[in-house]
Amino acid sequence: MEIEKLEKYLQTYLDDVITPMINKELVGEEDEPITLTVNAIKKGSYQPPIYHVFIDIDPNWSGSLLKRLEKNIEDFIKIFSIRNKIKVHWNKRPLF
Repeated sequence: MEIEKLEKYLQTYLDDVITPMINKELVGEEDEPITLTVNAIKKGSYQPPIYHVFIDIDPNWSGSLLKRLEKNIEDFIKIFSIRNKIKVHWNKRPLF
């Protein structure tokens, strides 16, 4: 599958499923809602290759929420028959 298509599918999944779920669970009425944006997906050069997923989360969160989101993202990407390891990077930009 092309990386660009995968980025679009992942962004749609984040917008339609994940973001509403975490905003309903975690965000109070006074807080600003959480937004997730796919910055890039890169295929590493190691053998077997690792897929690096770069996601911006606003406002910046940490802790168990991110681990749960990483698992959801990994499971979603595996739907597309990508069996390689997937590493999610939060609020980082790719150097390559």
